[in-house]
Amino acid sequence: MTVVVDSAIDPIRFEILAHRLWAIGEEGRIALQRVTASPIVAQGGECMCSFYDADGNMILACSGHLRFAAATSDAIKRLIEWFDDEPGINEGDEFILNDPYVAGSHTYDIMQIAPIFWEGKRVAWVASSSHTADTGGVLRGAATEIYHEGIRLLGLKIVEAGAFREDVFKTITEQCRDPEYVGMDIRSRTAANNVCRAGYLELLTRFGADFVEAAGRRLIEDSSRMAREKLTAIPNGTWRSRIYGTYRDPMTRRAMPYQVLCAATKAGDQLTLDFTGSSGQLENDQNSTLPSTMAHIMIALTNRLFWDLPWSDGKMDPVRVIMPERSVLNCTFPAACGRSPRVGQYVVEAVSQCVSSMLFAAGEREDINAGWGSFWYLGGPGYFYGGHNAQGLPNPQGLYDTHGGGLGATPLRDGVPSGGQQNIPSGGISDIERIELQYPFLYLSRSHNIDGGGPGAHTGGAGTQRLLIAYGSQDLTVDFTPYGGLPHGAWGLFGGHPTGTGGTRSLLAPAADVSGRLGRGDYPVTADEAVASGWAELTVPAGNPGRIPVAEGSLLADFTQGGGGYGDPLERAEASVVEDLRNGLVSVEQAGRIFGVVVDGSRTLDPTATAQRREEIRLLRVNGARTVAPAHGDSEWATRVRFHEYLEAGAYGSGRDVIRCVECGTVVCDATQNYKQHVVRRELSLGELAGRRLPGDGEYIGALVEYACPTCAVLLAADISCPEVSGEDDLWDIQLVS
Repeated sequence: MTVVVDSAIDPIRFEILAHRLWAIGEEGRIALQRVTASPIVAQGGECMCSFYDADGNMILACSGHLRFAAATSDAIKRLIEWFDDEPGINEGDEFILNDPYVAGSHTYDIMQIAPIFWEGKRVAWVASSSHTADTGGVLRGAATEIYHEGIRLLGLKIVEAGAFREDVFKTITEQCRDPEYVGMDIRSRTAANNVCRAGYLELLTRFGADFVEAAGRRLIEDSSRMAREKLTAIPNGTWRSRIYGTYRDPMTRRAMPYQVLCAATKAGDQLTLDFTGSSGQLENDQNSTLPSTMAHIMIALTNRLFWDLPWSDGKMDPVRVIMPERSVLNCTFPAACGRSPRVGQYVVEAVSQCVSSMLFAAGEREDINAGWGSFWYLGGPGYFYGGHNAQGLPNPQGLYDTHGGGLGATPLRDGVPSGGQQNIPSGGISDIERIELQYPFLYLSRSHNIDGGGPGAHTGGAGTQRLLIAYGSQDLTVDFTPYGGLPHGAWGLFGGHPTGTGGTRSLLAPAADVSGRLGRGDYPVTADEAVASGWAELTVPAGNPGRIPVAEGSLLADFTQGGGGYGDPLERAEASVVEDLRNGLVSVEQAGRIFGVVVDGSRTLDPTATAQRREEIRLLRVNGARTVAPAHGDSEWATRVRFHEYLEAGAYGSGRDVIRCVECGTVVCDATQNYKQHVVRRELSLGELAGRRLPGDGEYIGALVEYACPTCAVLLAADISCPEVSGEDDLWDIQLVS
C-alpha cells in the first residue's frame, strides 16, 4: 500500500497508523476464517473486513473479497438513513444485512456492520462480510423472484448494547436448512467485528481521535488524487469490450446468449464506463443488481488500475458509470439475482479488458493481464448441491474449485496455472480432505485442465479439472443449466485466444460394480477416460431442468476457468510449447492446430514440420495470399502511440496519422478508423477448434473471429462472435483520439 501525505499530518505517524489499520483488518479477517463453518470462507477466502468513516465512506479495506468492501458503503448509508432515529444506532450495536438491492450481490452475501463510538460520539464503522450459502428459500436454479431466494435482511440488530441477541439469531438460523452452519457464520462475523473494533479503539487511544479522523480523510483524499494521476498518464481514447454469457430461456429451455458491453472513455483525469447495449433483464436468477454491478466495477479497477492506491472509496471519485435500467446489470426489484456474481464476473472481465488495453497504450506493461475468468463453455451440473451427506447432515453449500482458476497471460510471461481468482487477493482453493469431510463426494482427481489456458505468445494459465463420485447420500441434487456453446467471460489480448478449449462438464451415470472396481484401485481420472473404460456413461437430462438428482455412485466431471492468452500463438517459442506438452498443459492436437508445433511420437520437436505448419496457418489467416507492404520512400516514421502489441499510430513525414503493423510496416488504415475493418477477417468454428462436440445435443452458438495483418499474417485479435445477440459487427475495441 502506498500513501501520500502533506505537511498537515505528521508523515511518520500517518504511515504507522495506515499500516496498523491494514493489519487490524487482516487480523479480523483471519479471526472470521477461524470461526466460520464454511470451506468457501475458511479456505477459499470469501470474506472481508473493512473500515468506514462516521458517514459510511470506506477508509480502508483488507485483502479479502473485494466486492464485499465496495458494497458496504451503501449499506451503512442506508442504515443511517433508516435507523439513526428509530430504533437508534448506539454504542455496542451490530446490524446484519443481506438485501442485494441495498448492498452485496445476492442474499448469500451477508454483512454485519458495527458503529464505533469514542467519548459518546459515533466516529467510524467496521464491517465484516462473508458468503453463507444457505439462506433458506429454493435451491439454486429455480428462483424467478427475489422472494424465492431465502431470508432477506435489511438491517436487524444482531448485537444490541454489547449483548448478542439470541432471539434474532434463532429467528434467522431456523429459516435455513443447516442452522448450525449458518449460526457459526453469524458468530464468525461478530468475532471479526470485535477484533476490528478493539483494534480501532486502540488507535484512537494511541493517536487521538482528531488525528485518526484526519488520517482517514487523508487516505480517501490520497486515493482520489492518485487515481486521477494514474488516469492522466493514459492517452485519451475509448476502449470497448464485449463479454458473453448464456441463460436458460424460460419458454424453450435452451441456452440463449446475452452480452455485457463496456465502453471505457478516458479524457484527462476522468474515466467514463458506459454499459449501454448490454442485454436486458432476464427472467431467471441470472441478473445483477446495481449495487452488485458497482461493486464488481470496483473489483476490476482495484485489480487492474488502482491496485497500488489505498483501498478506499476515494479511488472511484474520477469514475463515472452509465448503466441502463432494467438490464442484466441493473435489474428491477423483485427480479431474482442468486447468480448475480456470475454476471458480476462478466462485468469484471469487460472492464478489465478495456483497462488492460489502456495500460498498454500508457506503456505500463508490468500491470497488464489478459482475462482471468474464461470458460470454454458453461452448462451442465453446477456448483450448488442439496441433500445430506453420509453422516446425515444437510448439504446446502457449493463447491468452489473456481478459486483455483488460471490467471491471464501478460506481455512478459505466461499466466499462472490454477493460480487463484481475481476477486479475492487472499483467496485459496479448499482442501480435498475437508470437502470430502463435509460433502457426499470422493475426489477421483483434481489436476490441471489440459488445453485449459488461452493460447498465445504467452499462454493463459490453465484452470483445474475434477472428477468426483457421489458417495454416502440418497437425496443428493445439483443445479443444472443448458449447455451454452459459447465461451463465457472470455478475452485474450492482441491476438491471444480468449480461452482454452479443454475440459468436460457433465453428469456421468455409473456402470455396474463401481464399489468393487474402486476397491481394486481401478478408477478413471478424466471424463473421457471414464467413458472409454466403461466406468460411466455421459448423460444429459431431458428438458434442461433447473435441478437434477445425483444417484449414488454417479460421476461428476467439471473444469474451472482458465486465463486468456497474450499475443499471436505462432510467436510462442517452440521449446515452450514442447515443455507445455510434457507438463500436461497442452495436447498434441492443440500444439499442432493452434501453435503450429509438430512433435514426433516421443514428443520431440520436428523443426521442419513445425516451420511448414506455421506457414500453412499464416496462409490460412490471409486466405492463401499475402499482400506486399507499400514503400514509403525516405519518409521518416514518427510514432504517436504504440497502442497494441502489433499496431501503432503515427505518420510518415508530414502525412496524416495512420495505423501501421509494427511487425512489417504495413499501413492498415487512418488513425481515426477501426483497424479490424481494414485487415483480413477469418471466422473459425468453435467445434473445430475444440475438436469435439458439446455433451449431449448441445450446439455451439458462436465462433472465433481472427483479424490478421494482410502482409505478415500476424494475428492482431481473436474475438468471440455471436451474431444471435450482437450482430456481425467488428467491435471497435480501440478508438484513438486525434
